[in-house]
Amino acid sequence: MRYRSGGCSCGAVRYRVAGEPLRAGICHCTSCRKESGSVFTAFAVWPESAFETSGETRQWERRHFCPECGSRLFEIDGGEAEIKIGTLDTAPTDLSPHYELWAHRREPWLKPIERPAAAPDGK
Repeated sequence: MRYRSGGCSCGAVRYRVAGEPLRAGICHCTSCRKESGSVFTAFAVWPESAFETSGETRQWERRHFCPECGSRLFEIDGGEAEIKIGTLDTAPTDLSPHYELWAHRREPWLKPIERPAAAPDGK
């Protein structure tokens, strides 16, 4: 089985996921934009049972971050772990987003993902 690991900038929080993600995407919603400081957030989703973490995190709206350096890392919800792709140890990663959320908020200079239809309402 393949494992991927990642963590925060200061190393206080680490995580590991087993196997391949259920899906990977990007989100253009206001919350993801403000949280990431970028115009979208890239993420991959695994079953919560495939996810393990070490180190103390704090959370806001189910989103976990390192209380030391502030790195936004993951969200746990509905039996799934959503990992910020940029927090994985290996870059570039072999994970490719296959869909977009809140595509109507995509910046005009960003090209749409040329895969299955975008979900403009975030669902």
